[in-house]
Amino acid sequence: MRNVEQVSGGPWDRAGVDRETWFAARVMAAAIRETVRLALDPSENEALPSDHRRLGEYADDLVSAVDDGDPETVAMLLRRAPR
Repeated sequence: MRNVEQVSGGPWDRAGVDRETWFAARVMAAAIRETVRLALDPSENEALPSDHRRLGEYADDLVSAVDDGDPETVAMLLRRAPR
């Protein structure tokens, strides 16, 4: 079996966490983004279409911040993770 080195310089390093912890934050951010994109029943929804677009943009920004290794965003997501 070949020896595999831990890749350094990734977004997990910039976030100040290990790769597995960063991946957990990335999965949470992606889940939030995909939840935001779910089709909502307009008859049961009081939000405006512009609100949904804005929320989608925020969700995309959240994923981008994790992908960039933003330490504050990763820490925020990890604080809300189930233990």
